[in-house]
Amino acid sequence: MNWIFTTSGDRSLSSRPLLAATALLMVAASASGCRAVRGRKMIQDANDLYKHGKYQEAVALFSEAEKLVPDLPVLWLNKGYTCRQLVIPGARGDDNRQAADCALAAFAKLKKLRPEDPRGDQLYVQTLFDADDLPALERLFLERSRNQPDDLDAVRGLQEVYYKSGKWPAALQWSRKAAALRPTDAEAQYGVGTFIWQVLSSRGGGAEMVSFDPRPKIDQDVAPVPRKRGATAEPVMRTPPPPPTAANDITGGLRVELADEGIAYLQKALVLRPRYSEAMTYLGLLERQKSFAFFADPAQWQAAVDRSRDWQEKASAARSGGKP
Repeated sequence: MNWIFTTSGDRSLSSRPLLAATALLMVAASASGCRAVRGRKMIQDANDLYKHGKYQEAVALFSEAEKLVPDLPVLWLNKGYTCRQLVIPGARGDDNRQAADCALAAFAKLKKLRPEDPRGDQLYVQTLFDADDLPALERLFLERSRNQPDDLDAVRGLQEVYYKSGKWPAALQWSRKAAALRPTDAEAQYGVGTFIWQVLSSRGGGAEMVSFDPRPKIDQDVAPVPRKRGATAEPVMRTPPPPPTAANDITGGLRVELADEGIAYLQKALVLRPRYSEAMTYLGLLERQKSFAFFADPAQWQAAVDRSRDWQEKASAARSGGKP
């Protein structure tokens, strides 16, 4: 085996590999710097296109910039924003799905590059709502809730997902859980009461129910009936038929039960915040929704209507600074 030795007096041979490696690193750094400059310029140009509403062109330019600066968080943030502009909330179709997927991929990349930035997760969730991707939202929020049961945003997210899916009983369960997570928060209790009002008003609690009066009325088409000879004839009273209900309307005992639950939550809110005028308003609204279950019993209907008016007056007094 042959060995090559160099003396301390002659460093030319030993230093050549180091000089070559240094030169290569300088060239690579220079090339990398150029790529970064070009990538940032593309992002700037794409941002200008965004400002002028040219979203498709901007997305294409952001995609070109990915090849140059793939690890730059601002690239993915801005590309995600731009793709979201192409999403039409609730719309169906390949173009809408493609735009949503583009935004979701960009925000997912942002979350990976900068997990401490809350915008990545927030915008990802908002895009799923824009795309009306309820199954994906359900999976996401259920996983978050399993991993962290006191995650209030996940609980509220599930409430919204199930309500939009038409599964109001499941939505109500998560609404109750949100209130249980914040037992001393008046607004959390108020939230359950207003949610129940929303359910009742959209399922058999519309304007036709509000305007209906179940008390017997004089039948103008029937002649008064004399009771005794010479006595004044008494008019014939008729009980009007209630408005028709749909298959998914909440009626009877279930309507009363739900209204009472909502009332109980609103009363909890008032205990925590005695001058909570909004809670008083919804107490009146829920008493009115409850009254629709009593069309066959005008006395109970009237009692619920009277309680509704009382709460409306208390709410008005509280708003004006008077004694509720």
